[in-house]
Amino acid sequence: MKRLAPTIAVALLAGRAAAGKDFYGRVAHGTIGLGQAQYAPVTCAYSCRGSMASWVLTCSPDAGMDMPDMDMMMMQTPTPDCYATNDPFLTSLAWCIKTHCPSDLHISQLEEFWEMNVAGRMDIQPLPKYSYQDALARIKTTPTQVHNTSLVLNGTELVSEFFYSMVYGSLDGIERNISIDNQYALVVLITCTLAPILFSLLRFVPLPPSLVSKLYAHLIDPPVFGTRHAVPAFFGLGIVPTRGQALFIFYIWAINIILSAVAYEITWPNLWFTDIPNEMVEWIANRTGMLSFANLILAILYSSRNNLLLHVTSWSRSTFVLVHRWIAVICVLQACLHSALYLQMYNTMGPGMLTAESAYPYWYWGIIGTLALALLLPGSILPIRQKAYEFFLGWHIVWVLLAVIGSFLHIYMRYHWQWGYEIWVAAAFAVLAFDWFLARPLRIVSAGLRRRAYVSILDDDYLRVDIPGVEAAGHAYLYFPTLSWRFWESHPFSVVPASGLPVSLHHSVSPAASGESSPRRAPSDDLETGNTKKPTTTAGAVAPSVDAAHDSPGISFFIRRRGGLTRQLARHAGSAGGIWVLVEASYGPEAASVVRSPDVRRPSLQWPNVVLLAGGVGITALLPLLDRPLLAPPGSSKLHWSVRSLPLVRAVEGIVGSAGGLRWGDTEVSVSVGKRFNVRDVLEAKLRDGGAKGGTTVVVCGPDAMSDEARLAVADLAKRGVLVRFREERFSD
Repeated sequence: MKRLAPTIAVALLAGRAAAGKDFYGRVAHGTIGLGQAQYAPVTCAYSCRGSMASWVLTCSPDAGMDMPDMDMMMMQTPTPDCYATNDPFLTSLAWCIKTHCPSDLHISQLEEFWEMNVAGRMDIQPLPKYSYQDALARIKTTPTQVHNTSLVLNGTELVSEFFYSMVYGSLDGIERNISIDNQYALVVLITCTLAPILFSLLRFVPLPPSLVSKLYAHLIDPPVFGTRHAVPAFFGLGIVPTRGQALFIFYIWAINIILSAVAYEITWPNLWFTDIPNEMVEWIANRTGMLSFANLILAILYSSRNNLLLHVTSWSRSTFVLVHRWIAVICVLQACLHSALYLQMYNTMGPGMLTAESAYPYWYWGIIGTLALALLLPGSILPIRQKAYEFFLGWHIVWVLLAVIGSFLHIYMRYHWQWGYEIWVAAAFAVLAFDWFLARPLRIVSAGLRRRAYVSILDDDYLRVDIPGVEAAGHAYLYFPTLSWRFWESHPFSVVPASGLPVSLHHSVSPAASGESSPRRAPSDDLETGNTKKPTTTAGAVAPSVDAAHDSPGISFFIRRRGGLTRQLARHAGSAGGIWVLVEASYGPEAASVVRSPDVRRPSLQWPNVVLLAGGVGITALLPLLDRPLLAPPGSSKLHWSVRSLPLVRAVEGIVGSAGGLRWGDTEVSVSVGKRFNVRDVLEAKLRDGGAKGGTTVVVCGPDAMSDEARLAVADLAKRGVLVRFREERFSD
C-alpha cells in the first residue's frame, strides 16, 4: 500500500488534467450539452487515453531515468510526436479501447477519436503512425500484464481497472453535469425572455371588461404589500413591486433556486475528488456560475433602453428596469457563491493547492469579474440613483464593462475556446453592444448631430428647452456634451412634440404669450415631492419668448429644476446661440414600431373614457393623449392637472393654443395651481355608481405619492365593480 500511494498521486494529477484541466486544446463549436459533446459517445476511449497519461514512454525525456516513486510526480509529459509514434503506447491504447468500449460503437467513431486525440488535443499535431485497426492488428497475443507506472512501457500492457474507473467517472461526470448546467441556464434565459411575451398575449383573450378590471385590481396593479409602489419604502432604500411584478420576480427567484439545487450527477470513484462532498461543492460551483451567466444576459437585456421585449409586450420600461434590479442581485449572488465555493474547495485540497491555482491568470480574472459585479450593487441603491444620478451612471458603466471583460477572460484563460462557456459571456456583450454601440448611436444620428437647444426659465421651479428641427415622441434622452466632461451622460425627458400634437391643439404661442408675470406660489404641499414647503416668490422670472431664429417646428421639454444638469442648463437660459445637444429618441408608447400593440391608454370600444391625472411636468407625457382619434368611440376625456405655479400652465397653454380655456381639444381640463387635487375624491366623483358609460382608463403621470394614491383608488373602485383600469406613465432608468 505504501508503494501504491505515490502511484495513485501521480495518476490523480495526470487524470485531473485529462478530465478537463487542459488550458489549451482544440477549438470547439457550441457548448456542452447544446451542440457540443466533449467526450461522449466515446467517453470510454478518452478514459483509456487519460488512464495512460502518466505512463513513461521510451521516447519521452524521462525514459532513461531511474525514478523513485515520489520523483514520478515531477516527470515530464511525452511530446505529441512521442505519443503518435510509440508502438507500445499505440497498441496498449488500442487494446484498452477494444476491451472497454461497447460493441455498438461504430468503427468510424473510434477511428475519428484515434486520429484526433492519440497525440493530444491540439488543432495542429502529428497523426498517429497507425490507424486504430492497424494498431489492433499488431497485437499478436492477448496482454495480461497491468502496467507499472514507475517503469518504462516496453510492450502492450493493460491499464489499471481502478484508475480507468476513476478517469471514466471523472470524464463522464463532468460532461453530464456541465450538460445539465448549460441546459438549465438556457431554461432560465428562455423562460424569463418568453414569459413577458406570453403574459402580454393574454391581453388578446376576449375576457369581459368587468373580469379584466377585477383581475388587475386583485392580482396585478396594487403593491404586493402596503400602500407604496412609486414612493420608496424600507427607509427610502427600495421599491415595493406591484403584485403582478412580484409574481414574475417570485418565479425568477424560484426557478434559480430550484435549478441550483437539483439534478446533480454523482459519479464514483472519481479521479478529481477525494470524497463525494468535495465533488458536490464543485458541481454546485459550476451550476451557480452558469446560471449567473444566464442572469447576466437577462439583467443587461432588461435594463437596455432598446430592449426588444418592449416592442413585443405590453410591459412598461419601468417594469423591466425594476425586474432588472432583482435579476442583477441574483446574478451577483450566484457569481459570489461560485467564487466562494471554488475558494473553499482548493483551500481544503491540501497545502499549496490554493496558492498554485490562484497563480493562474484565469483565477484572478475571475476575481476581477466577480468583484466588478459585486461593486455594482452599492453604487446602485435608490438614494444614490436619485441624488447622484451622474455618479450612478458612471459607476454602472465602469463596473458592467469590467464584469463582462473579466468574465470573458476568466473563461478564455481557463479553456481557450474548448468548452463553449465563452458563448454565454459573448451573448451578454452582444446585448450590451447592440444597445450602447448600435441602437443608441443610430437614434442620435437619425435626429441630427448639429442640433441646438434653447433654454428658457419659466420660474424658480421649471425650465423650458426647445429643440427646433427634430421629430420625436414619447421620451427622449438628451446629451449636452459641452456642459460636462462626462460626455456619455444622458437624461430622459418627456417630449412635447410641437409638430406632433393633433392639429386642433397645435398653436405657435410663446410661453409668455399671456403677458402675465409669474405670481407668488400659494402656500401648499409641494406638488412634486409631497413635502410641505414655504412659498417662494418668482416675481420677475418671466419666461422669455422663443426667439424667431428657432421658432420652428420641433420638440420641447419642461424640466423641473433640481441640481446637476438642470442647474447648468439654467445658466444658459436666454442664450441666442443655444447650446449643442444630441437627441436620442423616440422611446415609450408613442414610439413608432411595426409590432407594438395598440396603445391601451387611448379610447377603445370597451374602454371609451379616459381620465388623465398630471402633476407638475408630468403633463408633458399626457399631452399626446389630449385629442381623441378621429374614429374613436364616443366617450369622455378629462384632465386634472395639479401644478406648483402658473408660468408652467401658461407655457403649456401656449403650446396647445387654449389660454385659460376649460377644454383642450376634446378634453375637459381642470387645473389646480399651488394645490394638489384629492385624487381619490376626483376618481370617486367621476367613476362611482356608473358615472361613466363604458370602461374608463385612468392614466397618471406625476409625483410618486400621487401615482400611488391613484393606483390604490383605481384598485378599490374596480373591486367594487366599477369598470376601470390603471396606467402609470413612468420612464425609469
